[in-house]
Amino acid sequence: MDKGKLAGIIREHKKWAMGEGGSRADLSGAYLSGAYLSGADLRGAYLSRADLSGTILENINWLAYIGIVPNKSGVAYAYKVTKSDGEGIHYSGINYTSKQAFEVEKVDPDVNTQCSYGINLATFSWCLNSFTDKSYRLFMFKFNVKDAVCPVGSDGKFRVKKCAKVGECNWQGNLVSKEVNHVQEKSTAIQ
Repeated sequence: MDKGKLAGIIREHKKWAMGEGGSRADLSGAYLSGAYLSGADLRGAYLSRADLSGTILENINWLAYIGIVPNKSGVAYAYKVTKSDGEGIHYSGINYTSKQAFEVEKVDPDVNTQCSYGINLATFSWCLNSFTDKSYRLFMFKFNVKDAVCPVGSDGKFRVKKCAKVGECNWQGNLVSKEVNHVQEKSTAIQ
């Protein structure tokens, strides 16, 4: 993509973002290494598969950006929404009620891919904003951030290679049961 075409796409995107016509930027697959995007308003731009090497976005800790901050040991906490039977909402195959520890063979390491293979977790706010069907179940998991891949510009979702279930939560975020040595223990929700 040459500079003129990129400038035109960004101009049209700016119009779109300001409600003045134009069109949403689709930069999927664009090679943006070294591109000067200072002042560019790319809110809502589709950047899937865009090569962002050499950009300022490359070295951002996207987990911290979405509010997932580990403790001194590198352990952090996040959530998983499942159907009532404990299977994942979008992909079945793992029943999150069957055990405490979960691990997949591979996790997609590509930070430019938003949704992909691995165990997909999210922030509490992403879960609340994405699912209104309260028949779904909400679980809290802990994981080591070294096992996580958070996509560039994530809206709250990321994936991990392995994690351990802390317990099931109500939709206010309170643990209603927790896992202790593979035995489920009921707890009182804090009001």
